[in-house]
Amino acid sequence: MRPLFTLAAAGLLSACAQSGPVQLYSGSSQPVTQLVTLDVPPALEILHINGQPVPAANRMTGNQPRQLQLQPGKYRVSAYYKNIFDIDGGLSHEVVRSNSAVFSINGKAGDVWTLGFAAPQTLEDARNQRLSFTGWAENSGTGERVAGEVTTEQTSVLNLLAGDGPAQSPRNTVEPLATPALPTTATLPNDNATLTTLQHLWLMLDEQGRTSFLRWAAD
Repeated sequence: MRPLFTLAAAGLLSACAQSGPVQLYSGSSQPVTQLVTLDVPPALEILHINGQPVPAANRMTGNQPRQLQLQPGKYRVSAYYKNIFDIDGGLSHEVVRSNSAVFSINGKAGDVWTLGFAAPQTLEDARNQRLSFTGWAENSGTGERVAGEVTTEQTSVLNLLAGDGPAQSPRNTVEPLATPALPTTATLPNDNATLTTLQHLWLMLDEQGRTSFLRWAAD
């Protein structure tokens, strides 16, 4: 009976540990050359992306990195370290979960980014890093590396599903951060009244002010 149970459990885990990239954008499937691919090590769990819980980002992949596919743009990925360490030769174990760190990426179509961190080598190392965990996001093509930001936020995917996390409801798609609109430059109307006003202002300037104005106009 025990071997049968073991085989059934192994089959269930294999079914859950699916391979292949995870599509985190809406709409039909797109070529990888039009997307941003984010590689996530198996010891990292995604807390949220751009403030949005995305449970699909933590799909089980066994010991393989997860590949998340996103639309090009800017993203802030909050992730934390979680690992199980054997104690007393495997007789017991301890789960170490760290604070979260925020990884920033600005991905262009076809980019591959990887979340990296200094992996603890021992249980003691993992314990020491629980409150100071951070890492980096690296562009695999260009070698650009962006340092992560340490935060104090800490939770699990189960907490998110239960509602203990960011205010937004969990979704399986996420949009890039909106690009702030550039400020518009005000222009004066091109008429005689404007010219007269400028002439009066010119007369009010002293010699140093007129020199500064001409230098500015030349630039």
